[in-house]
Amino acid sequence: MNRADSALVKVFLYGLPIIAIFGVFSYSYNTGIIDHATGTAQFVNKLAGLLYAIWMTLSIVLSIRLMVSGPSRDQVLSRFTFIRERDEREVMLTGKATKTTFLTTLAILMFLFCISCFQVSIYRVPPEKAVDGKTGFVTLGLTCNLLENSKQAGAHNDEFLKQDIFTYSGLPISRTAIILGLFIWQICSYNITMRRLTNKV
Repeated sequence: MNRADSALVKVFLYGLPIIAIFGVFSYSYNTGIIDHATGTAQFVNKLAGLLYAIWMTLSIVLSIRLMVSGPSRDQVLSRFTFIRERDEREVMLTGKATKTTFLTTLAILMFLFCISCFQVSIYRVPPEKAVDGKTGFVTLGLTCNLLENSKQAGAHNDEFLKQDIFTYSGLPISRTAIILGLFIWQICSYNITMRRLTNKV
């Protein structure tokens, strides 16, 4: 690993706790817990913004560097994921563990894609809106939006007449949580599979 990559990794890792501390301060400052009138608080808040910008920029540079540079990716991410290839046996086991992790992750992504496209709604309507004397309805839908879109107000004027019993219109968790979960899953899945294969040999 060259000096530039090593410096980027150290700034990224050592900067995490510093950013977290300044994040707590910024939250307290923005919510009024800390008095805005004091010059020290204003200076620290501006410093926090500057550090955020620097750390975010370096994080993006590091991410791009890891994507385009094979040697840097192998050296840096191997440490994060605890990959060791000290002999031919470990190289073979690493290949098997990597294949298992890739396939299971692909299965998870397929599952997430499916449940993100499905829509289910169970509701009741007033008696005057009944169809064939029935006021309870179940609707199923399928959607596949490649771009985020917001619902326009007033798009459905009769929505307020419905009494929702159950509604599912997509994953209830954020994209950040999904990415973080997949990131943790990749590391845990590889290491668990590697340990299981090692114990078998």
